[in-house]
Amino acid sequence: MSTIEQPTRADLERLARRRLDARRRGCELVLTGVGERLRLLLALTGLDEVFVIGGAAPPDEGAELEFEG
Repeated sequence: MSTIEQPTRADLERLARRRLDARRRGCELVLTGVGERLRLLLALTGLDEVFVIGGAAPPDEGAELEFEG
C-alpha cells in the first residue's frame, strides 16, 4: 500500500472490491505499508474497522501483493 501516496475514492472502491473477493474465497485481505494519508482516509470513512491493517513486511519475507490502479 506504500505506493498509494494520494488515495482517491477509486482506490477505496478497488480495495473494498478486493476485500470482498478475498472474503468470498475464505481469505482475509491484510493491508501493509499503509501511509498516513490512506490511514486517515480509511479512518474518516470507517473502513479502518473493516480492513485488517498490518505493519510493513520485510522485503525478503513472503510474497508481496501489488496494488494496481
